[in-house]
Amino acid sequence: MILHAPSRRAFVLGLGATTGLAACQSAPPKPAFAALTYGHKGALRLMVASVEVVTEYVPPMRRPNIEHQMPVSPVETMQRWPRDRLQAMGAGEHFARFTVREASVKETELPRTQGVRGVVTKDQTERYDLVLAASVEIRQQRANFVEASAEARVTRFRTVAEGISLAERERAWYELLEQSMNELDAELERQIRAHLARFISF
Repeated sequence: MILHAPSRRAFVLGLGATTGLAACQSAPPKPAFAALTYGHKGALRLMVASVEVVTEYVPPMRRPNIEHQMPVSPVETMQRWPRDRLQAMGAGEHFARFTVREASVKETELPRTQGVRGVVTKDQTERYDLVLAASVEIRQQRANFVEASAEARVTRFRTVAEGISLAERERAWYELLEQSMNELDAELERQIRAHLARFISF
């Protein structure tokens, strides 16, 4: 009896099938989300010796809050904002204090359609409410007295449909934060120009 060795073509085909099966079984790569930055908007130059960042808000790390699960942290994004947009000119008897007052995102389960209609209805099953609040104060170096201040607060919400993937949910969270931060950026600049005008260097 003559035994034939397997052909090279058969071996390549078999290897390809095995590789394809392994690829199907591996988990898809987790999407990367870029940090939200605002340096491209230009710096607001303040006639102060320095800019300090204070964070009052502490994420509770439990539901209904879900900030700790988001791919980009609301608190860290707000902490980055003054580094991107506020520039101390290094002169004067004052300093600026940027305070993160709130950076929360809360999840609420929404009611679902019941009965036969519920079988064919794709509901919005969760709502996410985001609140961003911050202030900028100009304080005297010696007495720490507040001479001028500006504040901004943004609230937004978004709902998601049942059955979405984790990647889709994270994308929704990211877009909610991005839209809210863009609004906060614009409002903070308006308030700073209105209330801290005498400390702005043109």
